[in-house]
Amino acid sequence: MAKMKISVYVFLIVISMALMTNVVFSPIQRLEITVSTDKSAYGYREAVTVYGNVTFDEQPVENGLVGIQIQDPANRTIVLRTVPAGETPSASWQVEVISIIPCDGSGNPESNFNRKTFAYFKATVKNNDINSRNALVSINIYDIDFTPIGIAWQQQVIPPNGQTTFMPAIYLDEWVSTGSALACANVYTDWPKNNGYPYCPEKTVNFTITTTTAAAYLNEPVQTDGYYEGTFRVPPKEAPYSGIYFVAVGAWSVGWKAFQNTTFTVEYQVPADFDDNHEIEIYDVIKVTGIYGAKSGDPNWNPEIDLKPDGAIGIYDVVRVTGIYGTIY
Repeated sequence: MAKMKISVYVFLIVISMALMTNVVFSPIQRLEITVSTDKSAYGYREAVTVYGNVTFDEQPVENGLVGIQIQDPANRTIVLRTVPAGETPSASWQVEVISIIPCDGSGNPESNFNRKTFAYFKATVKNNDINSRNALVSINIYDIDFTPIGIAWQQQVIPPNGQTTFMPAIYLDEWVSTGSALACANVYTDWPKNNGYPYCPEKTVNFTITTTTAAAYLNEPVQTDGYYEGTFRVPPKEAPYSGIYFVAVGAWSVGWKAFQNTTFTVEYQVPADFDDNHEIEIYDVIKVTGIYGAKSGDPNWNPEIDLKPDGAIGIYDVVRVTGIYGTIY
């Protein structure tokens, strides 16, 4: 009997080994995302480009969504945008932004706002699912230079087949460039830094800050399969603007998710030092006097020269440079 048991055991082992030699284990398909910035360090009000690729099983996705969250050195979120990876996907969204409307404090449509006042925006978000959904609803606005002006958000549970309306007020500071501006409404499962990802593409609307000749925004990139990109400027309004900035991205494509992060630095710089050589010299004087009188929206406008900042190159900006001419730091 003992010999028979041993024979059975040997037989089972041989059969198992034979079966295992014919088993092919397929690699697990997964979504992956990379993230980089076009430079590692930036200066006063300089444009920053965040970009990367989204792949599924090592192949570029044809379409997907990427949420980009930027936090400043004081751990405040200044950017939260959803950009496509490749083409914007077409899908039936569990949760979606139905609309975003610039308005007054009573919710009436309003498309023109003055600096040093509050602008209101009304976003409507719908839950198309049969289950309740946790949602982070955000509105992020940008001036014509793509400098983030401000962000407002709320986190809530949206009931099945229900909808919610979010209407925050965002202050338009004196430094904000006038002209055509952009408001972006998004809805996320959570912050990208917390492994959150977009529920759907963002909704945008243009509005006007005071009256001036409208200029073009920074060019939006041409998207290719798997590639994403977003650009913004370092805002001057809240100290400290220098230090380490944190970038978190969350990707979604065909039901898969992926997350990644990186950092970049905004170096300490005397704003009048336009070439960042740690000396205030004739180049810096020429830089500001060369566009004296320019206003935001003008063809020769450059927000990096606006030292006050107040949306115009005036006598203050000239005095700021000439007053410390020859300084080495």
